[in-house]
Amino acid sequence: MLNVDDISSPNQGLALVAEGGGQRGAFTAGVLDSWLISNFNPFEILIGTSAGAQNIASYLSKQTGYAYSLISNLTSQTNFFNPWRLLSTKNVMDLDWYFNKTVSTTYQFDSIQADISSQNRKVRFSTSTEFTESTYATKLMNPVTEGWLESLKHSSAIPFLYKSKNLIDGGVTAPVPVHEAFNLGAKTIITIRTTNSTGFEVPKSIQRLKPILCNQRKCPKFIDILDKHESAYNTAEMFIQRPPSSVNIIEIKPQKPLATKVLGSTPEAITSDYKYGLAMGKAFIESKVFNSLIH
Repeated sequence: MLNVDDISSPNQGLALVAEGGGQRGAFTAGVLDSWLISNFNPFEILIGTSAGAQNIASYLSKQTGYAYSLISNLTSQTNFFNPWRLLSTKNVMDLDWYFNKTVSTTYQFDSIQADISSQNRKVRFSTSTEFTESTYATKLMNPVTEGWLESLKHSSAIPFLYKSKNLIDGGVTAPVPVHEAFNLGAKTIITIRTTNSTGFEVPKSIQRLKPILCNQRKCPKFIDILDKHESAYNTAEMFIQRPPSSVNIIEIKPQKPLATKVLGSTPEAITSDYKYGLAMGKAFIESKVFNSLIH
């Protein structure tokens, strides 16, 4: 139960989980900005994956509009995403350029305020680690102790688009880290989703190629990663639909397909989904669900 007189202090066992989704994170940015405006941050546990992690960082830094500005202004630039670089040795998605921008004057991230806001809270960003070939596991990074930008870069490093042996997007093993929130002590989990689907399947075109590309139980790495993502996503969905009896899960997700894509969205689509998120965040605070939490 939340303290109605103070909705900015952490309440034990209350968790926020933010899904990734690239530019679809504009929706999440809208939800969290609406909560910032209302001084609403009662979460003891905050866990995000990829774009979800970036949105949580913006939320904790109290920079209203910050995540939206990064999505709309930086991720749309060819310096960040250029599919033609797939034919070269360069990164299709240049996270180094992107995060270098966050230490510049225009897009500077307020890590000091984020550290202050994280006091008495458990803040984690999900990343994936390859222990052995084709074996991946989730690692939760603490941005307060391990660095905000380093943790965000690790969580956002989409395989093959950003070439690094050490950095693997958290979406591979924990696309919706609800189970991780539970392990940290969550009793009520509020998830912000960037899709209204209830599962993930490896594209049928790739499924048809698997018998050709895979032999002796060994597949190309991109297929192994997609298989792991599918398994992790569907496991998270099962947890959300049938959580332990001690856990209450509340989903905030679009009631219609978002206009944005993971990458390559139009400015109009990004703005539209951000405004949609603002409206959904405001509606949540005004909802019976919210009122049931604080009374």
